[in-house]
Parts: sequence; structure tokens; C-alpha cells
Amino acid sequence: MRSDLVLHGYDASSYVFTVRILLAEKGADHERVPVHVLAGEARAPGHLALHPFGKVPVLVHDGVRIIETSAITRYLNDVLDGPSFVPDNAVDRARMDMAIGIYDSYGYAAMAEIVGYHRFPEFVGNPGRDALDASVARMHAVLAETMRIRGHSAFIAGERPSLADFHLAPACFYLDLVEDGGRVFDVPGFDEWWWNVRQRPGYRAAVPDLERVLVRSPDTRPA
Repeated sequence: MRSDLVLHGYDASSYVFTVRILLAEKGADHERVPVHVLAGEARAPGHLALHPFGKVPVLVHDGVRIIETSAITRYLNDVLDGPSFVPDNAVDRARMDMAIGIYDSYGYAAMAEIVGYHRFPEFVGNPGRDALDASVARMHAVLAETMRIRGHSAFIAGERPSLADFHLAPACFYLDLVEDGGRVFDVPGFDEWWWNVRQRPGYRAAVPDLERVLVRSPDTRPA
């Protein structure tokens, strides 16, 4: 393990999942410090010293502390060996940045409410069915706009995966576990993109080990 590269986080966190996909794609050794968010560990003084808002992930590298997933992934993409997952042209970088911004601004909260409604309702405030339907509509709009940005490319920002794909994939993993995921995923082009992402070695290596959870096989190609 490289003790100079430390990831603090909760394996079930979708944003930690994003960082772990990138680390796996880069083949980067690192130390992981578990922070069980649902058990309240993110509010412990030791973690608050790293992240004053009690969130995960936090990356510490050679004494440098970095918070916020988009900053962490940009940093890791730059400093780690291996292929770059930031496009090399301005148009595709804008596509990547748009998709990440759209998900962070409009998608994450909707995804958390949808998954929370089915899996941990008390943690998300016991939302009612009307709130669930609103979140489904919002997340559906996020995916629709993301697939519009993607167009006919294999991935969101081109023919190779980018940080945008790693950003969105964990949300789709969790939505795939709940019955309303099908409504969210009813977007032209989504199935092809989702199949492409699930073939990536980094994605497969980073999938959380959730007991008694069934997901669609990544080997089932969409028609």
C-alpha cells in the first residue's frame, strides 16, 4: 500500500465509488480509511477535522488534503500514472464538465431520495410517494440531458471514458437496485451507455460488495 495516498470514505458512498473507479482504472495503490456515514462517523471530530461539512470522500496525498469528488478526481487524473480520463479537446472537456455539473446540481439529491425511499427511508426523512415521483422525474431529466450531451459517442464525452462516466455510474448502480430505477432509465441511448460503462475494469473492480443484493449482469448486452 502507498501510505502517501489515503482515501477516507464509506464504500457504499456513490462519490467514494466514483473515486475508487478512477483509482482502479489507474492501477493506483492506496490506503483506505473507512468512515461509516450511516453510523454517524462522518460527524466525528477526527473526520470533521478533514472535512468540516462531514462528507466523504476525502483524499490525503503527500500531506495535501483534497475534498469534493470532482476536485479529487481531477487531481488524481493529473498526478497518477496511466491514461488520462480528461478529454484532450475543448469541446469534449465541456461535455464532461457539463455532465458532472448537471449530476452534482440536479441528480445526486434525486438519486439519494429514490434509493433512500426504498432502502433507508428514515435516513432521508421518510419521503412520501409524491416526493419520490418528483425525484424520479428529476433524475430522468438528468439522464435525458446527459444522453443528449453524449449523442452518438460510446461514452458521455467521446469514444473513451471520462471522469463524467465515473461520476454518473455509481448513481446508476444504486438506481438499478430499486424498482423505480426502470422508470429513471427509460431514456434513449441509456442502455448502450450503461452497458459500455459496466464493461470497464475499473467499474467492475470498484463495485461495492453489498450482500444479498442482485444487480443485472454486466454481461447482458442491451438489444
